[in-house]
Amino acid sequence: MINKRFDQVEKADIDALISDEEPENRNLDYKQELPGGTDNDKKEFLADVSSFANASGGYILYGIPEKRDGDGKPTGIPERADGLSINADLEIKRMDSLIRDGIEPRIIGYHIREITEFSKGPVILVYIPKSWMPPHMVTIKGSSRFYSRTSKGKYPLDITEIRSAVLLSESIADKIRQFRDGRLTRIIAAETPVPLDQEAKIVMHIHPISGLDLTKQIDIRSINPGDLKPLAPFSGWNHRINFDGFLTFVCQKDRPCGCYLQLFRNGAIETVNSSMLQDDGRGKLF
Repeated sequence: MINKRFDQVEKADIDALISDEEPENRNLDYKQELPGGTDNDKKEFLADVSSFANASGGYILYGIPEKRDGDGKPTGIPERADGLSINADLEIKRMDSLIRDGIEPRIIGYHIREITEFSKGPVILVYIPKSWMPPHMVTIKGSSRFYSRTSKGKYPLDITEIRSAVLLSESIADKIRQFRDGRLTRIIAAETPVPLDQEAKIVMHIHPISGLDLTKQIDIRSINPGDLKPLAPFSGWNHRINFDGFLTFVCQKDRPCGCYLQLFRNGAIETVNSSMLQDDGRGKLF
């Protein structure tokens, strides 16, 4: 598997896939050649891309032939990394244009780049993230097909699966609103991670869509407290790990706190300030 950030993947990582005989799976696909210029080739390429977005995301690597079985059928196991004899810039622009114009709704956050130093030329690496606005439909040349992936490759969605994907997409905004409403209710009820002044408050919530995936959690132990500044016009704050995740806060001795920032284990952030809107006695706000 590729366990690096997209921009950090290098030739050695591709070579490791070959030497380890890493098979194709739900998140990884090998292609010997780039998609051709026929309508069918374009539809096949877009079906591959949309299937990753509609499933759990992953990588497509172009320029890597697969081993064949006794009947000459591809096995899904990479044989070698040849690369491609191509103008990489032109091909990347062509693929990018196909993805932008041939899939609805548009996929956000995909990346394409070349990795050089292979025998015939670069390997083209395409990364497609899991989409939180599924399902994505292939629309090129009047097509209207939906695809997803299993460990055996892509497959067309049936009507029940399409309906489920649409319902999931529609529920995302509601789930984030529920998070916001629930947190505001706790703040109003003074159920905050640290005691705050009972004054008007400024509240900001940031909720990544990926935070709705319950299988993904932030490693709280790796957090640098200096990266999590509370909503405050000054520097210097305390921090601690709590039940919800990681907390930074500013408090004065024997007084309620003025602000805090709570990083939740799913990546959501809540930062609250109860001092910035206080009158300093001269008709001015802090």
